[in-house]
Amino acid sequence: MRIFHKTESWNSKVNFVDENDRFVGFDTDQYCCEDADWFIADTPQSTTQEDAIQPEEMAGWLFDPDFFEEVNGGEFDQGGMVIFRMCKGGEEKFLHLYNCHNGYYSHGFTSGQGDVTERNECI
Repeated sequence: MRIFHKTESWNSKVNFVDENDRFVGFDTDQYCCEDADWFIADTPQSTTQEDAIQPEEMAGWLFDPDFFEEVNGGEFDQGGMVIFRMCKGGEEKFLHLYNCHNGYYSHGFTSGQGDVTERNECI
């Protein structure tokens, strides 16, 4: 899996693309009173993680198209978090996209495969 993050022309975008051309894209451009970001953890989380990893690449990892989870409320206020599972052999990790906000600042994310968009939503 390749992770395109903070490239010169797409400074506030992050895109994850696996070897099967399955993708997740997220806009992290922030305004005023919000906290939008992403992290990868060994298990699904219900809160943000201070010490979570943000790798540049994850060779051999593939998205599981059958897994998608949402977390709302709590520390996210009117925002939320979405979770995608990634697998490699018998291992799994979880990509978390989150946005903590007061109802005024949503962030878009998309996921799908190739030219097919399966999700085009906001948190």
